[in-house]
Amino acid sequence: METHNADSAPLIAALGVTRRYGANVALRPTDFVVRSGECVAIIGENGAGKSTLAKVLTGSEIPDGGSIEVAGTRVTFHSPRDALRQGIALIPQELANVPDLSVAENLLLNRLPSRFGATRTSLIHDEAMSLMRRVGLWVDPTSRMGDLGVSDQQIVEIVKALGRDSRVLVLDEPTAALSDDEAQKLYLLLEELRIRGIGVIVISHHLDQIRRFATRIDVFRDGELVLSAPPSEHASAAFIQAMLGSNHLQTPAQKADVAAGERVLNIEGWNVAGKPGLDDVSLELRAGEVLGVYGIRGAGSELLAQGLGGTLEGLRGSVLVTDERHAVFRSPRHALRAGIAYVPADRKSDGLILTQSIRTSVALLILRRLATWGCIRSGSEGMVADAYATRFSVRYSHLSQQVGQLSGGNQQKVLLASRLATRPKVLVAHEPTRGVDVGARQEIHQALRDLAADEIGVLVVSSDVEEIVEISDRLLVIRDGRIVAELTGPALTQTNAVRLAAA
Repeated sequence: METHNADSAPLIAALGVTRRYGANVALRPTDFVVRSGECVAIIGENGAGKSTLAKVLTGSEIPDGGSIEVAGTRVTFHSPRDALRQGIALIPQELANVPDLSVAENLLLNRLPSRFGATRTSLIHDEAMSLMRRVGLWVDPTSRMGDLGVSDQQIVEIVKALGRDSRVLVLDEPTAALSDDEAQKLYLLLEELRIRGIGVIVISHHLDQIRRFATRIDVFRDGELVLSAPPSEHASAAFIQAMLGSNHLQTPAQKADVAAGERVLNIEGWNVAGKPGLDDVSLELRAGEVLGVYGIRGAGSELLAQGLGGTLEGLRGSVLVTDERHAVFRSPRHALRAGIAYVPADRKSDGLILTQSIRTSVALLILRRLATWGCIRSGSEGMVADAYATRFSVRYSHLSQQVGQLSGGNQQKVLLASRLATRPKVLVAHEPTRGVDVGARQEIHQALRDLAADEIGVLVVSSDVEEIVEISDRLLVIRDGRIVAELTGPALTQTNAVRLAAA
């Protein structure tokens, strides 16, 4: 990696900044500096202060104390627009674009070129191509934005930011929805921008990814910067320990050293036309084991999860749950009645109602069981919610608290608790730790191991190779819609999984 100029004025500097929300101190006095050609990764558990710092740097939050300097000059941001004028751009996790417009129209939104007060499609495309040539990045300007993959949508956002002469890019969880290949492509792009003198700030939970690209890793805990060092100076365990603190030792989920039990799930001859699709997929899951399914994005693993959740159209084949044969599930209710509890990949749009209380969210799928003559027994609902929230170590103020007020990791635990409350024979977890911090990820992995120990069949579908290798007793690799390998024992490694998935 090329080194930055330590003698130059920082592109941006936060000096002693603090931020409070009522009695809660989200950010303690913090000094944070990014210079030209630096890529700084910010890591920490949810609630550690990293997102608050990013909001302060990009004008979404006004600090209660301290100051912000850009290129050595003190500035005050009252809005993201103020930060953008100073060359500080945020690329959010939830990308903001207009899916029905073209790439060119999205790039030039709110500043469409015109001649004599009128604009034309050809004029917009010419201006967009000129912009992309200038910043050195390319996405087909005529493509419909909604047809692009997430990685290309992120590139469009980066082009948009650079087109406004941004000198600092702040990316919030940029690889949360990307495959390993897409994440690699994005980080290589960020490396090119860094070499060109752009300052890059990345908030991420993927320590293995950022170690390869960051020039510095800053660790936040309880609103405080507790460690700042180049990745070469410390092993990953040291950064994780700094995140969690001395009272929280990082240990992997313990795999049970027992033989798998009776068959609880058997998929036979699943087929889905198209790309991605499924081509004659069959598998077996036994009680007491965690079966992993891994594939790069578009290989078909996500279709397998959706099929078991009853949300996939056009699926053909059959499925046995214990010894009861079913046609493929035509609805989530059909899957649930068969004994399948499905944890979807996107908890916000498919799994939870964020304005609901924790109590209602945990018990939502079993309200019929808790009802007497059509009336819900609130005491029973509360007992169920309390029991399962305790089992999954959900951190909350009270059971009436809205789920949307919880951290991402605790939202995911509520989602898991609601599925387990149905007393399933099989739990299907699709991207079970997407968008959660390292501590919550560890707790969720252990919870899945505990479910397997209780003789529930657990099937995990994940595009995170580190996660899937860590948690699986047995791993199926899917490529081009077909299962191409089964890995167990010493062969169950990240290297083998990636090699087989990308062959």
